[in-house]
Amino acid sequence: MLQSTLKSSVTFEGIGIHTGNYCRISVSPAEEDAGIVFLKGKDKIEATFNNVSATMMCTKLSNVNGISITTIEHLSATLYGLGITNALITIENNEIPVLDGSALPFVKAFLSSGTMKQKKKFRVLRVLKPVKIQEGVKWTSLSPADSLTINVECDFSARGLEADHYSFDFSNDDFINEISPARTFGFLADAEFLKENHLALGASLDNTIVFDEKGCSINKDGLRFPNEPIRHKILDIIGDLSLSQCDLRTRFDSFCPSHKMNNTILRALFEKNDNYEILE
Repeated sequence: MLQSTLKSSVTFEGIGIHTGNYCRISVSPAEEDAGIVFLKGKDKIEATFNNVSATMMCTKLSNVNGISITTIEHLSATLYGLGITNALITIENNEIPVLDGSALPFVKAFLSSGTMKQKKKFRVLRVLKPVKIQEGVKWTSLSPADSLTINVECDFSARGLEADHYSFDFSNDDFINEISPARTFGFLADAEFLKENHLALGASLDNTIVFDEKGCSINKDGLRFPNEPIRHKILDIIGDLSLSQCDLRTRFDSFCPSHKMNNTILRALFEKNDNYEILE
């Protein structure tokens, strides 16, 4: 596929879900081969997997100067899902605004702004052999495939939700309608722990699905999909995998995925050159 960028700059503003701070970003067109780059003051942070510095409930990027930006995954997933390969993201605080907790507001704004194809092709990464990581009963693997397919199983039975499985194939399925509207979620029982650890300070029923001890949503508008949590897991996975800055051709399988495991599997993939090939 050809590289792509935006036709014009788009600005987003609102609360950061973890810091609770007011956040404002501008996403602007960028030249070919620029990739996805964040700009905070004079400091640039490339959106690459090896710049991930923390993965506690979100994905955080840092540069060599210690400048950090957090909760980048919904925006990154949108850029990847829409095929936008080059963009400069100017950020005025240290977190991406959560908006409604999904990627849909980003999608609508970028489609309204418009995108344009560029002359150069985007790098294609083909996984050549299986790579797997495990953390207790949780595991994630990458294996050869003709397109990016994501297969996820989650088990929140201890939290009142049924175990669930969902598959998404970028070559056939609709990112805009099937994945981007899925909102971030949490559990009412975790509220005190999150507050004590200075997490989710900006979370509210306007940007987060909250489940009670019986697994019922306490949001007045209910769910957008019966399986909205696992669809949101796939949104996060897309955002984290986009940090390869390649058009991925692989099958991603995972049981109980996390931001940590999403980043670890990319690091394991790039650790050995014979795990993959890149076609320019």
